[in-house]
Amino acid sequence: MKLLHSTKNYTLTGEKKVNVQIRDGKLHKINNRKAAFEIELIENDEYVIKVNEKSHLGQVVSLKQNEVTVMVNGNTYNFTVETELGSKRKEKLTKDAGKKVSKTTAPLPGEIVAVLVTEGQEVHKGEPVMILEAMKMQNEIISPINGKIKALHVKSEETVMKDQALFDVDPGK
Repeated sequence: MKLLHSTKNYTLTGEKKVNVQIRDGKLHKINNRKAAFEIELIENDEYVIKVNEKSHLGQVVSLKQNEVTVMVNGNTYNFTVETELGSKRKEKLTKDAGKKVSKTTAPLPGEIVAVLVTEGQEVHKGEPVMILEAMKMQNEIISPINGKIKALHVKSEETVMKDQALFDVDPGK
């Protein structure tokens, strides 16, 4: 008969990243290496922490949601506790954030009265790319990021609907 273990993986992110595995409510591995770990409350927020037979004096200084500050042997450490899934999601979003093409859509229905750029042209964040006339008002449609115009989906004098694709900007990173 095989015993089922409850295992959770966390990432502590501070000055350096540490992977921690908790099995059946107890610390099992640190950075994929088995760890003999004991913790004993002395008083208030002070603890004696034994990791692989070495003792350390520790104290929880601050604990707000997943942001933690501890003092161990007189040294202060700040870190964020993330679940394995949350950590992977954050890494993917950070990695992909600079690569994605930014797609700009029409904020309201109207007519494009001027296209101020051409495909392949460099643009800066906040720079006008098109002029959209709606309800007799002219609205600048600006570039949301620095990059090159990858595609123009509309032309001057073309009527557009709300949320219709106008242009794409490639950050080129």
